Amino acid sequence: MFSPIKLSDNYYVAPQILTDDIPSIKEMGFDLVINNRPEGESDEQPNGNSLRDAVESTGLRYVENPIVLSSLSLSEVGVQAEACSGKSKVLAFCRTGTRSSVLWVLNNEGADKSFEELVGDVQASGIDLARCMGVMEGLKG
Repeated sequence: MFSPIKLSDNYYVAPQILTDDIPSIKEMGFDLVINNRPEGESDEQPNGNSLRDAVESTGLRYVENPIVLSSLSLSEVGVQAEACSGKSKVLAFCRTGTRSSVLWVLNNEGADKSFEELVGDVQASGIDLARCMGVMEGLKG
């Protein structure tokens, strides 16, 4: 069953979604789906264009912002921030939800909570950011 993880009132993360999940995503009131997974990362991964078509056919918006942690830059962080800048309810996904969570931490640091508090919130939700800390430390404000 599809069950995204809530990181804030308007930002949720999930592992890889499938086209079968899209009706549930729509029913849950999401406005925007962000794909943070590079195309062809694994054989079982659905094609990004088929996901885009399925998401957009329901009237939702779809944004691709593929992330490779080893080469993550402020450019990708900025794309995510721009996509999430409105009042939309956002579902961001990648293989496990980790990269989408990393982007959330980097985009929300200092707003209401510190970097450390945001990392703690994500980790308390069940997403382990330990392997991402070096990259995140290098990009935080």
